[in-house]
Amino acid sequence: MRRLLALAIACLGVFSGGAAVFAAPPHSQPTRVALTEPYVKLDGIQYLDTVDFAKRVGLKAAWIKKNVRVSLQNDRWRLELEADSREARFNGNRVFLGDAVRLSHGSLYVSRIDALKLLTPVLLPGSGQAQVPALKVIVIDPGHGGKDPGKENFALHVNEKTFTLDVALRLRKLLEAQGYRTVMTRVDDRAVELGQRPEIATRASADLFVSIHFNSVEKDVAKVSGTETYTMTPQAQRSTVDSMASVFDSASDPSATNPGNVNDHWNTVLGYEMHRALLGDLKTVDRGMKRGRLAVLRLATCPAVLVESAYLSNNEEAKKLSTPAFRQKIAESIAKGINGYASVLAAARAK
Repeated sequence: MRRLLALAIACLGVFSGGAAVFAAPPHSQPTRVALTEPYVKLDGIQYLDTVDFAKRVGLKAAWIKKNVRVSLQNDRWRLELEADSREARFNGNRVFLGDAVRLSHGSLYVSRIDALKLLTPVLLPGSGQAQVPALKVIVIDPGHGGKDPGKENFALHVNEKTFTLDVALRLRKLLEAQGYRTVMTRVDDRAVELGQRPEIATRASADLFVSIHFNSVEKDVAKVSGTETYTMTPQAQRSTVDSMASVFDSASDPSATNPGNVNDHWNTVLGYEMHRALLGDLKTVDRGMKRGRLAVLRLATCPAVLVESAYLSNNEEAKKLSTPAFRQKIAESIAKGINGYASVLAAARAK
């Protein structure tokens, strides 16, 4: 079975330049094989036919609705893509692409960057990577603090900074019981600048950075609820919220290379495992695995994820957050996501 898996991975071209980068054993250099890549340019963006991509990663493509929606699947995965949409479904979980899927000449096309930086890491973790990261030191970042309360629900008299610290302390206890070394960006109600938080992780030689937050909206507060997971936006792509002119991207030029982009592959693996675990345990509305150039993700030198597990602006979710039992469940779900990521790393090392 291991030999067949290795063969399947070797058949996957990682899509860069004019050559395909194939998976190699951990701690060795990826093999490069000359291969003509069937990319097409649509509105200046390189795209790959989903049928061709499916073959590369061991999936079978089939129309769900001709010229509109396609499934790529095998006995383990079902990926659904839709024309003119940036939303995809991985085994039912909502995941946001950087570029919309396009219909051309009777086929659906996915962007090269999405194929390389999003779809491939989820389907074949470690493919094309020179080595597999360690996972011993974890930095836990409770969002906000001190003079910055974060999101507030004035009707219920609760705020984000209090809940993020409570969940972080619970998570620290869980992870240390499993043998991880943890570092906190704050352990009490104090202000920590955004840039200082990833710096703490760098100084600690962290293997993983997890930032804990809670969400809020100003409109339709009773209707909007659920869980979002953020990872760093790949270079040269739009973040999920770019069409909304969000401040998330105002601090960084999308064409620039940021420290967080070094770990694009493993950020995606971590983000998917985290989002899957949160949804499975919390049973909240799936707001999606998203991308954003938030400072703590942009400046992180290790794989990093930011969790928005509930909406403080939604009174029902805020009431649940006010209970220690639900905050404990969130901490356990984050720990489960980290353990899922650890299992993927272990499997990648064993190949």
